[in-house]
Amino acid sequence: MVNFVDEYPRQLDERGRIILPAKVREVMSQTIYVTRSMSDKCLYLYTQEEWDKISEKINQLPTATDSNAAAFARLFFGKAMCADVDKQGRVPISKRLIEYAELKKDVVLVGANTRLEIWDSEEWENYQNGLSDNIMMDGILKYGLNI
Repeated sequence: MVNFVDEYPRQLDERGRIILPAKVREVMSQTIYVTRSMSDKCLYLYTQEEWDKISEKINQLPTATDSNAAAFARLFFGKAMCADVDKQGRVPISKRLIEYAELKKDVVLVGANTRLEIWDSEEWENYQNGLSDNIMMDGILKYGLNI
């Protein structure tokens, strides 16, 4: 299992590609998956291994009998894209995903444990500025992490 940490300022090139940092490329498979965040204006980037785990969980949903489960699966997979990391470490991002996350030239890759998140740099700053100074302690207490 890959655990992503840190923040990596990047730029989208004119063809909608992001160059992955070398230390990220070292731990990634060649094939990656990108999909929309369900809660924020960013994208989620998954390795093949993590995508397979998520796919297995979603396959367990009662999509034949539960319209909400079916809608979730359709949106999650239907709005996703699969791509290969090229030899220069570039990942192409589809135009529709770039538009969804409102990505401009300057972006940031944010490590979020089993995935990388792709944020527009300005939106990432705004998001962080909107968080409470106590967010870390609140999360530890709310979720009983004891870390």
